[in-house]
Amino acid sequence: MFVAALFCGVKGLEPEGKYFLVRFIQHFGIAEPVSLGVKALAKQFGLSDRQVTKSLKKLVECGVMTVSSTPEGRGRPKRYYGLQKDFHKKLDKASEQPTMQHAATVASLLKHEIKKAVQASEKPKKQNVDLAPLADLRRKIQPGQLSIVNRLLLSVLLCRADCFGVVSDLGSSALRKITGLGQESLRYRVRGLIDQGLIRAYVPGATSTVLSAKMKSTYFLNLNHPELSVEGSATSVLICAMGDYPSESVPHAHQIYSDVVNLKLDPTAFVDGRYKQRLRFFESQSPSFFGLLQVMLEKYAADMLSRHWSDLGLSASNKWAHVQGWKELIRKDFQFPTLLASVGGDHLKKIAEDQHAAVIDDLHYRAYVLATQIKKLLCQATEVSFDAMDFVIMPQPMARGYCCITLLARHRDSDGWRGCLFVEPDTKPQGFSCETDIPIEYRYRYSLLTRPGSEGTVA
Repeated sequence: MFVAALFCGVKGLEPEGKYFLVRFIQHFGIAEPVSLGVKALAKQFGLSDRQVTKSLKKLVECGVMTVSSTPEGRGRPKRYYGLQKDFHKKLDKASEQPTMQHAATVASLLKHEIKKAVQASEKPKKQNVDLAPLADLRRKIQPGQLSIVNRLLLSVLLCRADCFGVVSDLGSSALRKITGLGQESLRYRVRGLIDQGLIRAYVPGATSTVLSAKMKSTYFLNLNHPELSVEGSATSVLICAMGDYPSESVPHAHQIYSDVVNLKLDPTAFVDGRYKQRLRFFESQSPSFFGLLQVMLEKYAADMLSRHWSDLGLSASNKWAHVQGWKELIRKDFQFPTLLASVGGDHLKKIAEDQHAAVIDDLHYRAYVLATQIKKLLCQATEVSFDAMDFVIMPQPMARGYCCITLLARHRDSDGWRGCLFVEPDTKPQGFSCETDIPIEYRYRYSLLTRPGSEGTVA
């Protein structure tokens, strides 16, 4: 029921109050009122007396909790705290959430008092501030030093994360309503979780005239972080290095962006009329859109690897047969240029139809080539059964192309292969037992982590 409380928005309740409410329900349940004083509750949840007092007062004001007193002799009346009946009903509605993949991790993450006790029992180590910039100090924060607000935010994200830790269906507006965070506070908290390595990367949501629907923000949580995984290997890591320079054999959305810019500067720049048609589909888009476009192509390619590994790279006569269905999936994401079709009769409608079909063909081709190139590199590790794995491609900053491609992987069999591989052309793959064995600079370079303090996002 505490998960239902996580997703039950309470207007006017600050994040600290929301955390207290969730922990109260997690620890005591919702059936009977609880008779504990402020100090006892504070000790129970690892909070200060002031935080508990403020939270209880606000929860009563918001109509979430009740407080009652029962006289006992000459002493101070005994207080009882419980949940309002109306809030019970809200919890019942909020409990209708899809099955979570990380329920145990969320339950553990919320227990701030246990982490705090472990931290207090450890002998503090002197930090050499002169040798460690502030951003690096933030990254080195140990398990147990997450604030209660960050635990609340991370728990909500985990509840909606897939098996790789990817959250793609939770908009910032909904996230603010659930947590009680303001817009600037949410941005600050997400940045802090990125600096600590708990969020690998963040792709902001966007609306566009060429997209069929608004794209919600995407969060790539680090399930291998010590706060979230005891073993540190919840997902495997595969790094496919292309070389020191971007590979021209793997199409990248930056190429589309560059050609759109060139076409604007010189309308005669390209001889191929069909290619010009495709470029004009994107000519009104901002530079940030093309980063999002690349993330979409990477998702198509990762899904192809997961579902059609054995079929990728077949002979020219039948290589498209098994992935034609992807055109329909891509077509659903990119809307038909109705304005062009509606103003000029059948002739312009035919141009719009041809343009849309050409764009879908091109995006389909780019995703297919990306998937086949990844498979070609990974097949050098002959001892690993990639055909029984699912994949996610980690997003990278917009660049001229790929110097490397980094994937997260999970074997469908719980006893299947797990580990980390670094693969480059014509070289024996290098293995690592877990992600933390990969040098930190490599994890930044290959987009497993976003460098602390860096400006902007991946898209």
